[in-house]
Amino acid sequence: MAMNKEQKKAYGAMKQKENSERWFENLSNAITDNKIPWRKPWRGGAASMPRNLVSKKAYRGGNVIQLWVAGMTNGWSDLRFATRKQLLAKGYSIEGLTNDNAVNIQFFKRSKFTVENEDTGEEETRSRWLVRWYSVFCVEQCVDYVAPETDEEAVVVPESEMMVHFQEYIDSQDTLDLHRKGVRAYYNLGKDEIVMPPHESFISPIGEVMTAFHEAIHSTGHVKRVERPLKSKFGSPEYAFEELIAEMGQLIVTLTLGGEFKPDAVVEDNANSQAYLKSWLAACKDKDKALSQAFSSAQNAADYIINSIQKEEEE
Repeated sequence: MAMNKEQKKAYGAMKQKENSERWFENLSNAITDNKIPWRKPWRGGAASMPRNLVSKKAYRGGNVIQLWVAGMTNGWSDLRFATRKQLLAKGYSIEGLTNDNAVNIQFFKRSKFTVENEDTGEEETRSRWLVRWYSVFCVEQCVDYVAPETDEEAVVVPESEMMVHFQEYIDSQDTLDLHRKGVRAYYNLGKDEIVMPPHESFISPIGEVMTAFHEAIHSTGHVKRVERPLKSKFGSPEYAFEELIAEMGQLIVTLTLGGEFKPDAVVEDNANSQAYLKSWLAACKDKDKALSQAFSSAQNAADYIINSIQKEEEE
């Protein structure tokens, strides 16, 4: 029996709610159960970024984490994903692939609509973001999957080159300074400076890289960049929110540039603390919206750094 307009609207709202709740539950469980993937020593290189099988474009924001959680949980190493339709188009079998073993991802699309101005009576064009949900599958879930023989994108950029990229970001900013001193790493908002221990103080090169880009993400919160609240006390939900942005943003920048990712090597005080993430989740009122905002802010911060580096290299 066909549904009428109101029934279709109600069904759509119900599915939207179900997808949103499932999306948040997967991510919050990953945090609560100590399964967040940016705490694992994922191998670097462009192949580490979850990508769409057809477009070959890397996923963004919360979808990156959603797909990483699925990859880590299921032991997938080939992080190419696609819908059933896309898999068929590429010649893969979709036998046994159901919504129950799919990964739900979000796609945001701006939609325009017209409304009547109550004061003038004239029609005005407005826009809003609509969320579309898609069920995607890892290519390794296909019964006829065969692993690629070689993958040139899996080559990891050395730490020395990653630090060159970090310096390029520093040089691209008019007021941002880098100082090497002491035994702590932090970003000073008032002075707009990143402070890190001297190069020789780091036990491993990867620790220096992880710390550098962690602080670089913090620095994007400056009013001259993408601006975020940075004056929060340790233990507060706002502090935890910023640390989540720094960790997620660091992951995106490091792997986009082709480096190895080992966040536990960060030397900033209180970095990688599971406790503050759990307390932050508990303090959130609209939890799924809060996580979406954190991932969106992390993506914006990462985009700013990557674009600044690319611009600096072009000049």
